[in-house]
Amino acid sequence: MVREFSTNTNLLAFNKEHMDRDMDELVRVYAAHGIRNLDLNFCEMMRPSSRLNDKRATEYISILKNLKEELNLNYIQAHAPYPLRGTEVSAWDKKIIRAMGYAYELGCPHIVVHPIGKDVEENIRYYERLIKESDITIAIENMESDVEISNASEINAIIESSPMRLKALFDTGHAHMRGLNLREEILCYGKNLVGLHIHDNDGKRDQHLFPFMGTINWRDVISALEEAGYEGYLTYETMYYSKEKSIKDECIVIDKALSSFHLLF
Repeated sequence: MVREFSTNTNLLAFNKEHMDRDMDELVRVYAAHGIRNLDLNFCEMMRPSSRLNDKRATEYISILKNLKEELNLNYIQAHAPYPLRGTEVSAWDKKIIRAMGYAYELGCPHIVVHPIGKDVEENIRYYERLIKESDITIAIENMESDVEISNASEINAIIESSPMRLKALFDTGHAHMRGLNLREEILCYGKNLVGLHIHDNDGKRDQHLFPFMGTINWRDVISALEEAGYEGYLTYETMYYSKEKSIKDECIVIDKALSSFHLLF
């Protein structure tokens, strides 16, 4: 098991000033604090004003590519945007496909794309459409509600339709909210598991807390990952810790992320 810390680039995305912060700003901050393994959060495309949605995207991606070399960054995965509640899934296809292209260009080994609804067959058809649009591997994330794909057996069934192009990303917080046995879920994924979203909660709300701030049994999680032979990164998706923090306190947030990671071992 690779015991390396990485974080989604949204770690400092939420704060009490409610300022939007793009990845080309944030990766510089992380690198300055020694964090170089990053999950690129293309969910910023969900903001209509994002540069990734218009002709400025070419320059933006070029900047991220140059920063990767300049700062010795490792783009370990990416996260595609997803449909906002109450909107048509098909209306987001172009954004998701565009994000897949960006991630591939930046050398990400895979991109996380949320499943749609609860039906396995519908998701098989959905991902069949997507994998025709880019050569990047898609990692399917388990979701948190009872009307969405949420467990390993469902995701494994989707992966079986195209095992060379589809893999799994396990979100610890989502599984905990669904009341699943995290150890059993990890072992069920087996070699299909290529990525993680590490965060904690109280089992009721999607709080995106650091490990040990909620009620997840982290000893079970780590032992299961070792038993499953997981070789990827432990990627934190813990952005809500900074909600009440000022941008000036970003060092506190980063230090908390690094210290909580060491507690896992």
